[in-house]
Amino acid sequence: MTPPTTIVIADDHVLVREGLKMLLSAEPDLQVVAEAGNGAAVEAMVRELSPTLLLLDLELPGKSGIEVAAAIKADASLFCKVLVLTGNLKTETVSRALAAGADGYVVKSEDAAELLTAVRTVLAGQVYVSKQIAGAFAAGAGRPGAAVAATITPREREVLSLVARGYGNNDIASLLDISVLTVRTHRQRLMEKLGLRNAAEITAYAVKLGLYDPT
Repeated sequence: MTPPTTIVIADDHVLVREGLKMLLSAEPDLQVVAEAGNGAAVEAMVRELSPTLLLLDLELPGKSGIEVAAAIKADASLFCKVLVLTGNLKTETVSRALAAGADGYVVKSEDAAELLTAVRTVLAGQVYVSKQIAGAFAAGAGRPGAAVAATITPREREVLSLVARGYGNNDIASLLDISVLTVRTHRQRLMEKLGLRNAAEITAYAVKLGLYDPT
Protein backbone atom coordinates (compact mmCIF):
# COMPACT_ATOMS: atom_id res chain seq x y z
CA MET A 1 0.00 0.00 0.00
CA THR A 2 1.35 3.43 -0.97
CA PRO A 3 1.94 5.64 2.09
CA PRO A 4 -0.08 8.88 2.19
CA THR A 5 1.38 12.20 1.07
CA THR A 6 2.46 14.14 4.15
CA ILE A 7 1.49 17.81 4.47
CA VAL A 8 2.37 20.68 6.80
CA ILE A 9 -0.05 23.63 7.04
CA ALA A 10 1.19 27.14 7.85
CA ASP A 11 -1.36 29.87 8.57
CA ASP A 12 -1.63 32.34 11.40
CA HIS A 13 -5.40 31.79 11.82
CA VAL A 14 -6.39 28.69 13.79
CA LEU A 15 -9.80 28.39 12.12
CA VAL A 16 -8.21 28.49 8.67
CA ARG A 17 -5.76 25.75 9.66
CA GLU A 18 -8.56 23.61 11.05
CA GLY A 19 -10.63 24.04 7.89
CA LEU A 20 -7.71 23.15 5.65
CA LYS A 21 -6.90 20.14 7.81
CA MET A 22 -10.47 18.84 7.55
CA LEU A 23 -10.52 19.33 3.78
CA LEU A 24 -7.18 17.65 3.15
CA SER A 25 -7.67 14.83 5.65
CA ALA A 26 -10.87 13.83 3.86
CA GLU A 27 -8.66 12.71 0.96
CA PRO A 28 -7.48 9.13 1.68
CA ASP A 29 -4.02 9.67 0.20
CA LEU A 30 -3.28 12.93 2.03
CA GLN A 31 -2.15 13.25 5.65
CA VAL A 32 -1.63 16.48 7.59
CA VAL A 33 1.28 15.78 9.94
CA ALA A 34 1.78 19.23 11.49
CA GLU A 35 0.54 22.80 11.51
CA ALA A 36 1.93 26.13 12.66
CA GLY A 37 1.07 29.82 12.76
CA ASN A 38 4.61 31.18 12.91
CA GLY A 39 6.98 31.42 9.94
CA ALA A 40 10.15 30.50 11.81
CA ALA A 41 8.39 27.55 13.46
CA VAL A 42 7.06 26.15 10.19
CA GLU A 43 10.47 26.29 8.52
CA ALA A 44 11.89 24.29 11.43
CA MET A 45 9.00 21.80 11.10
CA VAL A 46 9.70 21.25 7.42
CA ARG A 47 13.37 20.60 8.12
CA GLU A 48 12.50 18.15 10.91
CA LEU A 49 9.58 16.28 9.33
CA SER A 50 10.51 16.43 5.60
CA PRO A 51 6.89 16.56 4.41
CA THR A 52 5.95 16.11 0.77
CA LEU A 53 4.00 19.37 0.68
CA LEU A 54 3.89 22.65 2.59
CA LEU A 55 0.66 24.64 2.32
CA LEU A 56 1.92 28.14 3.10
CA ASP A 57 0.22 31.43 3.94
CA LEU A 58 2.24 34.55 3.08
CA GLU A 59 1.19 36.63 6.09
CA LEU A 60 3.00 34.92 8.96
CA PRO A 61 4.57 36.39 12.10
CA GLY A 62 8.20 35.62 12.89
CA LYS A 63 9.15 35.04 9.26
CA SER A 64 7.10 35.85 6.19
CA GLY A 65 5.78 33.13 3.91
CA ILE A 66 7.90 34.55 1.08
CA GLU A 67 11.04 34.17 3.21
CA VAL A 68 10.04 30.64 4.22
CA ALA A 69 9.35 29.59 0.61
CA ALA A 70 12.64 31.03 -0.62
CA ALA A 71 14.62 29.29 2.14
CA ILE A 72 12.99 25.91 1.55
CA LYS A 73 13.34 26.01 -2.24
CA ALA A 74 16.99 27.11 -1.95
CA ASP A 75 17.88 24.09 0.21
CA ALA A 76 18.82 21.20 -2.08
CA SER A 77 18.44 18.71 0.79
CA LEU A 78 14.71 19.41 1.02
CA PHE A 79 12.31 17.80 -1.44
CA CYS A 80 9.21 19.59 -0.19
CA LYS A 81 6.74 21.07 -2.64
CA VAL A 82 5.49 24.52 -1.60
CA LEU A 83 1.95 25.65 -2.39
CA VAL A 84 1.27 29.27 -1.41
CA LEU A 85 -2.24 30.09 -0.22
CA THR A 86 -2.79 33.82 0.09
CA GLY A 87 -5.40 36.56 0.26
CA ASN A 88 -2.90 39.24 -0.72
CA LEU A 89 -3.19 40.24 -4.38
CA LYS A 90 -1.01 43.34 -4.27
CA THR A 91 1.13 43.29 -7.40
CA GLU A 92 4.39 43.74 -5.49
CA THR A 93 3.56 40.87 -3.14
CA VAL A 94 2.49 38.58 -5.98
CA SER A 95 5.68 39.31 -7.92
CA ARG A 96 7.85 38.63 -4.86
CA ALA A 97 5.95 35.43 -4.12
CA LEU A 98 6.37 34.15 -7.67
CA ALA A 99 10.07 34.98 -7.57
CA ALA A 100 10.47 33.00 -4.32
CA GLY A 101 10.29 29.78 -6.34
CA ALA A 102 7.23 28.09 -4.83
CA ASP A 103 5.52 25.38 -6.86
CA GLY A 104 2.02 26.82 -6.80
CA TYR A 105 -0.09 29.83 -5.85
CA VAL A 106 -3.76 29.83 -4.87
CA VAL A 107 -5.98 32.67 -3.65
CA LYS A 108 -7.89 32.09 -0.41
CA SER A 109 -11.14 33.26 -1.98
CA GLU A 110 -11.15 30.29 -4.35
CA ASP A 111 -13.25 27.23 -3.58
CA ALA A 112 -12.15 23.89 -2.13
CA ALA A 113 -12.16 22.22 -5.54
CA GLU A 114 -9.53 24.60 -6.88
CA LEU A 115 -7.35 24.12 -3.83
CA LEU A 116 -7.44 20.35 -4.26
CA THR A 117 -6.69 20.76 -7.97
CA ALA A 118 -3.71 22.91 -7.06
CA VAL A 119 -2.49 20.35 -4.53
CA ARG A 120 -2.76 17.52 -7.06
CA THR A 121 -1.07 19.58 -9.77
CA VAL A 122 1.87 20.52 -7.57
CA LEU A 123 2.26 16.96 -6.28
CA ALA A 124 2.38 15.77 -9.90
CA GLY A 125 5.45 17.95 -10.44
CA GLN A 126 3.76 20.82 -12.26
CA VAL A 127 3.38 24.49 -11.38
CA TYR A 128 -0.08 25.78 -10.49
CA VAL A 129 -0.94 29.49 -10.65
CA SER A 130 -4.55 30.57 -10.16
CA LYS A 131 -6.06 33.03 -12.62
CA GLN A 132 -6.34 35.75 -9.97
CA ILE A 133 -2.64 35.45 -9.13
CA ALA A 134 -1.73 35.49 -12.83
CA GLY A 135 -3.85 38.59 -13.38
CA ALA A 136 -2.23 40.46 -10.49
CA PHE A 137 1.23 39.41 -11.67
CA ALA A 138 0.59 40.56 -15.24
CA ALA A 139 -0.63 43.94 -13.99
CA GLY A 140 2.50 44.53 -11.91
CA ALA A 141 4.97 47.32 -12.52
CA GLY A 142 7.53 46.49 -15.13
CA ARG A 143 5.53 43.72 -16.78
CA PRO A 144 5.79 43.73 -20.58
CA GLY A 145 2.92 45.24 -22.53
CA ALA A 146 1.13 44.13 -25.67
CA ALA A 147 3.96 45.31 -27.93
CA VAL A 148 6.46 43.02 -26.22
CA ALA A 149 4.02 40.11 -26.07
CA ALA A 150 3.47 40.51 -29.82
CA THR A 151 7.15 39.72 -30.44
CA ILE A 152 6.71 36.17 -29.12
CA THR A 153 7.08 33.76 -32.03
CA PRO A 154 4.67 30.84 -32.61
CA ARG A 155 7.39 28.40 -31.52
CA GLU A 156 8.05 30.41 -28.37
CA ARG A 157 4.34 30.32 -27.59
CA GLU A 158 4.42 26.53 -27.88
CA VAL A 159 7.38 26.36 -25.52
CA LEU A 160 5.71 28.82 -23.11
CA SER A 161 2.55 26.71 -23.03
CA LEU A 162 4.44 23.45 -22.44
CA VAL A 163 6.62 24.91 -19.68
CA ALA A 164 3.44 26.13 -17.97
CA ARG A 165 2.06 22.59 -18.14
CA GLY A 166 5.07 21.28 -16.27
CA TYR A 167 7.05 19.74 -19.13
CA GLY A 168 10.84 19.74 -18.83
CA ASN A 169 13.24 20.65 -21.63
CA ASN A 170 13.74 17.03 -22.73
CA ASP A 171 9.99 16.39 -22.93
CA ILE A 172 9.41 19.61 -24.87
CA ALA A 173 12.18 18.72 -27.31
CA SER A 174 10.56 15.34 -27.94
CA LEU A 175 7.05 16.76 -28.34
CA LEU A 176 8.14 19.51 -30.75
CA ASP A 177 10.75 17.34 -32.52
CA ILE A 178 13.56 19.82 -31.88
CA SER A 179 16.83 19.61 -29.96
CA VAL A 180 17.10 20.22 -26.23
CA LEU A 181 19.53 23.04 -26.98
CA THR A 182 16.90 24.70 -29.18
CA VAL A 183 14.34 24.40 -26.38
CA ARG A 184 16.76 26.01 -23.94
CA THR A 185 17.39 28.84 -26.41
CA HIS A 186 13.66 29.51 -26.90
CA ARG A 187 13.08 29.39 -23.14
CA GLN A 188 15.94 31.80 -22.43
CA ARG A 189 14.75 34.25 -25.08
CA LEU A 190 11.23 34.13 -23.68
CA MET A 191 12.41 34.88 -20.18
CA GLU A 192 14.58 37.75 -21.39
CA LYS A 193 11.81 39.26 -23.52
CA LEU A 194 9.18 39.06 -20.82
CA GLY A 195 11.32 39.67 -17.76
CA LEU A 196 10.47 36.28 -16.26
CA ARG A 197 12.66 34.46 -13.74
CA ASN A 198 11.27 30.97 -13.17
CA ALA A 199 8.62 28.40 -14.11
CA ALA A 200 5.99 29.98 -11.83
CA GLU A 201 6.31 33.34 -13.58
CA ILE A 202 6.24 31.60 -16.98
CA THR A 203 3.03 29.81 -15.92
CA ALA A 204 1.45 33.07 -14.71
CA TYR A 205 2.23 34.74 -18.01
CA ALA A 206 0.90 31.75 -19.98
CA VAL A 207 -2.39 32.04 -18.07
CA LYS A 208 -2.53 35.73 -18.92
CA LEU A 209 -2.04 35.01 -22.64
CA GLY A 210 -4.67 32.26 -22.60
CA LEU A 211 -2.09 29.58 -23.34
CA TYR A 212 -2.80 27.65 -20.15
CA ASP A 213 -5.92 27.22 -18.05
CA PRO A 214 -5.08 26.17 -14.46
CA THR A 215 -8.60 24.85 -13.92
